[in-house]
Amino acid sequence: MIKKSIIIGMMCVSFLGISQTQCSGTTKQNVQCKQTTKSKSGMCHNHDPNYRKKEVYPTVICSGKTKKNTPCKSKTKDISGKCHNHRNNDKN
Repeated sequence: MIKKSIIIGMMCVSFLGISQTQCSGTTKQNVQCKQTTKSKSGMCHNHDPNYRKKEVYPTVICSGKTKKNTPCKSKTKDISGKCHNHRNNDKN
């Protein structure tokens, strides 16, 4: 039973590795890049000219009000400017 689970585990790991390929870009020393990628272009984020970094929103203090009608002091990166306590609650 242990041998079967080890073999199945090895097969799963080998199947997961198939979807990743080595980057086809070259470094400044004209050597192939060693990073692996899952992108369709076959290039890592350093070499892919169409790669766009995810937009990061700045941390702000929540614009919601507490039950005592005082400003919330929680911080959030959500685009709405409200913390997890006030995001879905339209009453406060």
